[in-house]
Amino acid sequence: MPPPRYAIRLDPWAAEYEGAIQLPEAGDEPLGAVDLRVELEDWAAVRPPSGPPPRRAFFVDGVRRIEHRLLIEDGGRTVFGLLASFGVGAVEVGEMARAGHERVGRVAVAGGGLALEPFEVVLGGHRITFAPETVAENTPMAPVQGLQSAMRRSEAGLAERLAPEADVVFLDGPLTFLASARGPVVGFVKRQLRPYLEPREASLLSRLEVGERTPLFLIEQVRESRYSWYLRIGAGRAVDSPLAGLVRLETSASLELAAVRALADTSARYLPRFASDPARDPRAPQNLYPVGALEARLRHRLGDATLIRRATLAHLHEEVRSRTRKSVSLPLRGEGQGGGSMRRGAERERAFPSPYVGRDRVGGR
Repeated sequence: MPPPRYAIRLDPWAAEYEGAIQLPEAGDEPLGAVDLRVELEDWAAVRPPSGPPPRRAFFVDGVRRIEHRLLIEDGGRTVFGLLASFGVGAVEVGEMARAGHERVGRVAVAGGGLALEPFEVVLGGHRITFAPETVAENTPMAPVQGLQSAMRRSEAGLAERLAPEADVVFLDGPLTFLASARGPVVGFVKRQLRPYLEPREASLLSRLEVGERTPLFLIEQVRESRYSWYLRIGAGRAVDSPLAGLVRLETSASLELAAVRALADTSARYLPRFASDPARDPRAPQNLYPVGALEARLRHRLGDATLIRRATLAHLHEEVRSRTRKSVSLPLRGEGQGGGSMRRGAERERAFPSPYVGRDRVGGR
């Protein structure tokens, strides 16, 4: 296979940081119209009547990890990219809770519309493949958005597969990536980033008690409209914002209004019991206990980050050395076949030393 025309290089900052090189980020899409009177004319707190818990409920979530940020030399331009891993799974809660349906994915994301080849490294005799993903924008955040989209598509696909056998599926985040939003799939949005309510209606949020929700409202979108509601699942501390413990939930507008109201009431009765405690989770109370346990399990499934990063670094070092060897010319006339070429080989070895690989975990000793 001929070598690709581009050259992958690492951003020198650690992957946990935003990157040493930054460009402006793209803005969010505009909001669609919002109808606040689809359920009740009187905008007031709703506390649903008592009822049985769902027989089978699923919580679907995912985790992601950036292994390396990349700066890709593509002709006369530099393209932002990254190598990353993500895990997706579900917790089923019925008579007992159990995790399953787990999947690990690895992606090589490039901005600027650049199509990479699959990026493969070898670790402990096993081949790890990062599948190519492309995003149109070429900003430092664009590859992160590409990683997020890959993970969210996987989460959405799992939620769709589980919906026919569940009373309700709580999917982390909005329902943007569902191919078919029919069925009892409810998007669970922890962070409140966009204002959907007018100021008068929004004033209700701080007054909601645990287990109370707002009336339903309709968010009209070009792709697919959604019903949504706010719910307080837990109480914040005295020093917290009055909006602490609030989440926004949404489901497809293709469902009958009565079915949506039943899902909203189920969420208000059911979710507060899973609200986490600040002593155990820094995202409490919005990060539910089943979700927190699933995230810890999925992070373990991603594998050892240090070993993966060492294997990636070793692969790129070998690629650089291979490119350098191919670009070196024959010995000049007058130089012996030994001295000059040997000196150049020693200089290349100093310029591109082999990466350190810990013998205690990789390399057989």
